Amino acid sequence: MVKLTPDLIAKQTPGHNKRRADETVEHYLSRLTHLPFQNRGIDSIDMIPPCRLLTVIYLYDNIINKIENFNFAENLTHLYLQNNRIQKLENLDCCSKLQKLYIGGNQIQVLEGLDKCIYLTEIYAENQRLPEEILNVSGNNLDSLVELSCLERLQELTANNNNLENLRELVQLLSVWSRLKRLDTSRNPICSKSRYRERLIVVSTTLEMLDGKQITDNSRQFLMSWKATREAQHMKEKSKPNLLYNGNDVLGNGGKFQKNVD
Repeated sequence: MVKLTPDLIAKQTPGHNKRRADETVEHYLSRLTHLPFQNRGIDSIDMIPPCRLLTVIYLYDNIINKIENFNFAENLTHLYLQNNRIQKLENLDCCSKLQKLYIGGNQIQVLEGLDKCIYLTEIYAENQRLPEEILNVSGNNLDSLVELSCLERLQELTANNNNLENLRELVQLLSVWSRLKRLDTSRNPICSKSRYRERLIVVSTTLEMLDGKQITDNSRQFLMSWKATREAQHMKEKSKPNLLYNGNDVLGNGGKFQKNVD
């Protein structure tokens, strides 16, 4: 097992950031801006308070199971933690300048603990190795769920209190989540879209609960019939001949209708 410590950083930091022979460990750590320790077999993170200038940390492809001891990272903007064994997002309160967070390929079920990261604009959480097909991404200012399209076995998704407003995108995602039974997107701008609930129910035949309200067989059947009727009417309208009026005035004096031939 390997622990990320000040001594390890001082001894093994690769590239042009190597420690000078006459440089103290503390001085060396105090000038680092990037920390490239990906694929090193690291399983835990020690306190490294001198590294206060770090803006980018690469810790992907390790075996870290807990996010901890990031109190030093007040200037961090980019954090790469993908492909570890992390089960919970935590201890990032001090990373107030964080802009991009990469946590794909872990075991995270809930996107949480990020309310202090006020500059966070991008979260990459794809390919979570979840023990269950349940995910909660509530209250994270998300404006899209496309990054979750890879979760084809998803059965329950809670995404309330975000900034979701693209109904067409959500309809497309429901066609991918063919096992989804429960969906909660309440307290999003998308809820005010025309026929929001009806469109989601019609497109997903597996959905049993939407925004905390049960979808009955009768209601789904009614909406499916309504959709079929509308589509039939639409096809009927398209099949009607397009008549053009070539008359001389609006009252039809001296004029006649003719079929438009395209």
